[in-house]
Amino acid sequence: MSQSTQLRRAPFFRAFLLTALTALALTAPVAALANQLGNPGFESPATPAAPPEYYGAGDSWTSFGGGIYTVNSSVVAPHAGNQSLKLFGGCCSGAFQQFPAVAGQTWNGGVWMLNSSLDPMGGGQVAAVNIEWIKANGANSDIIPFISNGTFTAASPRDTWTLQTITGVAPADAAFARLVIITGDFLPGGPGGAPFYDDAFFELVTPVEAKRTTWGQIKVRY
Repeated sequence: MSQSTQLRRAPFFRAFLLTALTALALTAPVAALANQLGNPGFESPATPAAPPEYYGAGDSWTSFGGGIYTVNSSVVAPHAGNQSLKLFGGCCSGAFQQFPAVAGQTWNGGVWMLNSSLDPMGGGQVAAVNIEWIKANGANSDIIPFISNGTFTAASPRDTWTLQTITGVAPADAAFARLVIITGDFLPGGPGGAPFYDDAFFELVTPVEAKRTTWGQIKVRY
C-alpha cells in the first residue's frame, strides 16, 4: 500500500477507532439497590431462652394470622444469624412491610424459605412472597392488586434454604409497595406443616445513567 493511500485512509481510521472505543467505554445502565426492610433477618427482639420463640415477626414487621412465630436456632438452623420466622396453618398467616411508591417504579423482593423435615409442609400448604400495590386510601390497587411467587410447596426439597424472589412495576394508582411473606393452604389438600423464612429483602430498583467517558481514546499522529 502506498504512503498516499495510507494518508487518505488515516482520518477515516482515527474517526472509526475513537467512535468504537467510546462505545466500549460506555456501560449499560445499572441499578442502585438497597434493602428497604427493617429487621430483615427476624433477629430483633431476641427470643427468650424458654420457650425459644415468640408470636409475630418482631420489630418493623406487621404480623397477621395466628400461625406466625419467631424462633431461634434451637428450633431450626436459620439461613443466617440466630433466628428465623415460622409460619403455619390455613389461610392465612404472614407479615409485611410497606414503603412509599410511585407509578412506574420497579421493586424487587425476596426471602429465603425452608421446608424443614422437623415440621415438613404437607397437603396444599404453600409458602409465598408477594408484592401488594396499595393506593393512597389503603386499599389494594384497582389495576394490579398484587403479584405473587407461590412456587414453594410441600413438594419443595426439604432441609435446604431456597431463595424465592419477585419483581414488579408499580401501577398507575399505587402509592405504596408492600412486601408480604405469607403461608396458607392455597392448593388442594388442606394445611400441613410449617415453612420457615429468613433474610428477606425489598429493593427499589433505581436506574443510574451511565456517564460518558473518553477513556481508551487513542490519538494517532502522522
